[in-house]
Amino acid sequence: MNEAKRIAQVREFAERMVQHNTFANIDHAERVRQVALDIGQREGANLQVLELAALLHDIGVAADKATHYEISAELSRGFLLGLNYDDDIVQQVCHAIVTHSRYGGPEPKTLEAKIIHDADAVEYVGAIGLARAFVRGFENGSYTGDVNSVPDVINQLISHIGVLYTQRARDIIDDRIQFMRLFQARLNQELAGEA
Repeated sequence: MNEAKRIAQVREFAERMVQHNTFANIDHAERVRQVALDIGQREGANLQVLELAALLHDIGVAADKATHYEISAELSRGFLLGLNYDDDIVQQVCHAIVTHSRYGGPEPKTLEAKIIHDADAVEYVGAIGLARAFVRGFENGSYTGDVNSVPDVINQLISHIGVLYTQRARDIIDDRIQFMRLFQARLNQELAGEA
């Protein structure tokens, strides 16, 4: 089987596994994939590892959000071995998946794992990050729809970025934070009746 067919099967599997997720869905995985490949091309990373890890990194969210990175890695291992991926590639993909979360798991050791971590972090800020935060908040009950709390939501998102490993991710995130700060300033003006 050629690589394009295997990637198509991986994407189909990932889409099935995340079909009921509201914020960790296939659209999120595709955006993480795009950012990871962009960073990976600049950094000389293994693009095959990045593509596979990005598509599969959240497939365990439906089973348990708190440990999804471990579940995602284990599910990915079996699936990728079933597609006859080389053991070394599978190991690298699983390491990138188990280390991608800012909320748990070990530290990323490889360039590819650091890139997946950073690409996922990029999704946490900017217009997309803010939209995803509201979806998460509505889903888990932490956001009630009170517009007055949005400036605090923005501050929380920015404060949770954590460690970044690549300059490209820092640049993207800085740009997205700048947008969020402009939005926050305008929102504060509107809330105060000044605009």
